[in-house]
Amino acid sequence: MIAIVAQVLAETTDPDQQRSLIDDAGPIAMAFVVALGIAMFFLWKSLSKQMKKIDPNLPPGRDGIEQAQDRQVIQDAMARGEAERKGAGTVPDADDAASK
Repeated sequence: MIAIVAQVLAETTDPDQQRSLIDDAGPIAMAFVVALGIAMFFLWKSLSKQMKKIDPNLPPGRDGIEQAQDRQVIQDAMARGEAERKGAGTVPDADDAASK
């Protein structure tokens, strides 16, 4: 559609004719923008209504439980690593190894 309009505008050299072609598209574009605005308003209103229906006190779902378990596994692994590090003596850090 844009290519057709560009081709027509390129073929017409009369500025008055170009202006009339562009002015004719104005009301159609305005109606399209208004229709999009109205649709967005009703979508926003519907989404807000659906979001209000959600109970914030719901228990965590499957994903929330898995994330909590993953966090616990990571914390346990970090604690084991610290305990092994302290039990085996001081293991040089990367900074200590680089400075030697």
